[in-house]
Amino acid sequence: MEAGLVELVDLFEYKVADLLEGRPPKGGRSSVIRLRQILLQSNLPPTLARRFRQIDAEYRSLRGQPEESPLAHEPDLDGIVVDDELGHEAPEQAVLEQFAEAVYWQRTAREIARQMRHFTTGKREALRLTYALLQNLESYAATPHFAQDYNLSRLEVSHPIPAYSDPLVRLEDTEVGRNLILEFVREAYTLSERLQLPSEETLPYLRRFVRRVIDQGLALRYSGGKGISQEVLRRSLEEARRHNLTATQIRALEQRLREQSLEDRRLAMVMEQDRQAFAAAAERLLELVKKLLPHPKGDAQLPHLPAQIWLGLDPRLNLSAIPDDPAGLTVRLMPGSFKAWGTEFTVTQAASEFSLVVGGSEYPLSEAEPLAVPWGGFELWAIRRGQYAHLRLETRGEALLSTLLAEGRVLAYLLRPDRSFAYLRLLRAFSARLKGPITYHDFTPDKATRYQEASPEALQDFARKGLEVVRARLERSGEWRPLLLEVGEALGLAEEAGLMGQELEDWLSQRSDSQTQTHSLGSTTLSDGPSSLKVGSIVLSLRQEGDAVYVSAPGVAARRLSDLLVWHLPEGSAVLAREGPCVAHTFVAFGDGV
Repeated sequence: MEAGLVELVDLFEYKVADLLEGRPPKGGRSSVIRLRQILLQSNLPPTLARRFRQIDAEYRSLRGQPEESPLAHEPDLDGIVVDDELGHEAPEQAVLEQFAEAVYWQRTAREIARQMRHFTTGKREALRLTYALLQNLESYAATPHFAQDYNLSRLEVSHPIPAYSDPLVRLEDTEVGRNLILEFVREAYTLSERLQLPSEETLPYLRRFVRRVIDQGLALRYSGGKGISQEVLRRSLEEARRHNLTATQIRALEQRLREQSLEDRRLAMVMEQDRQAFAAAAERLLELVKKLLPHPKGDAQLPHLPAQIWLGLDPRLNLSAIPDDPAGLTVRLMPGSFKAWGTEFTVTQAASEFSLVVGGSEYPLSEAEPLAVPWGGFELWAIRRGQYAHLRLETRGEALLSTLLAEGRVLAYLLRPDRSFAYLRLLRAFSARLKGPITYHDFTPDKATRYQEASPEALQDFARKGLEVVRARLERSGEWRPLLLEVGEALGLAEEAGLMGQELEDWLSQRSDSQTQTHSLGSTTLSDGPSSLKVGSIVLSLRQEGDAVYVSAPGVAARRLSDLLVWHLPEGSAVLAREGPCVAHTFVAFGDGV
């Protein structure tokens, strides 16, 4: 079903309702006539056409026209004078806005699919929590308190967090989990409008909602988990003696009460452990939601589309010439050819269906599923809305691997253990210095003992988070190299600061469509059986178990490869990046550097 037409039919229904109730519609009665003309000339799907006919019958009853099907024949509009510019400006502008939102949701779905490997491990607490959040949000939204209860004082959690083994919740299916998180992001996207909250309050509201669902949802699962007090036990025993029960009966009662007390205390401990696990999962989930929601609800930005349409009907939006390398291209679909990105495109039409011919292949344009065609280091996306399509180039998985390897090269230096993790200390001090003056005593070698005690996985996660913070601060800063050199001098790491500055510049300027500045770049594709690859002086074994990939070496415990893994060696570091079944690798040698 055509999303743009659905919205136009909705608008037509609102305007007709205003007329039926004696209110002047917004834009005047002429806006209703123009909107009706557009819908009459559109190729509506059967379900939408039936709905439009019902609304149009009510509209014609106001005009005293006989009942007839407006889609059965060409309508008589000779008496209507319509300004072409006004008649098409709003619909085509709306189409551009729809495409911007469609690109946003397509990118969001792809990012969630990328992140799913972080949510399908262990007991899947984040997915189970998301399921409970959606259930309770839907239930509470149906109550009259929802729209005004910003503090959730009237919220009663009615759906518990499902158990890991719940047969009704198939969270082992990655596609189910992806759709759950995507649905939760969609709910968060519209939350401020439904509650009439400022956009900035979306995440604080969600945090309150999550806390309530965790606390009350676990209580529903572990109801009766409060331990029996010693006072209750003493009174029960006194009552038993008062009724002259035998010593054997009293001992049996005492034993039964103690066992119940132990079981209740055990359940309380389990519930507390679950609460901590779900609280950590909630942080991961909300961090992803914050990353995906557009500003000011979150940190993402809605895509910026060129505000012109090739072959557009509105003169003010019509694109007169297609640039050689457009950021995106919106076209009105009609048979013919055009050239973009150095390639010839041809649009063909059969009835109401359109296809795109590119590179000698023909691809149908569907509104249900955007087209994605491999295009070197990119994918060519084609998104259709009614008589329009939006084309753009988006980064492919291979280019994402290149980006990950560029990040991995910086991580390789940060995880070097020599000189008490000099580069990691330098980065942390530099990160703090970007905010303002600091005390360098907090970053001396004696403060690095905790790095030595941490597991390789925990240390890498810590370094990645720190690097992401630095990147965000550098993007807001102007000239940062002098600050880095200042920090290096203060810590006695001047040479390391010079090398780190170069690595950071290479990483920040690295484009997804360019070759990563690495050495000994290689790749392999995972198969059902074990595979191996040689990186530097070591041969690493790769083994896939379900969605998980494990990397091991002789005499070394296996480590899990999510999307990026740095394997330290005496002479350097092996960097492995994964996107789906493809694993790219490089080796960062330290012999020639600091």
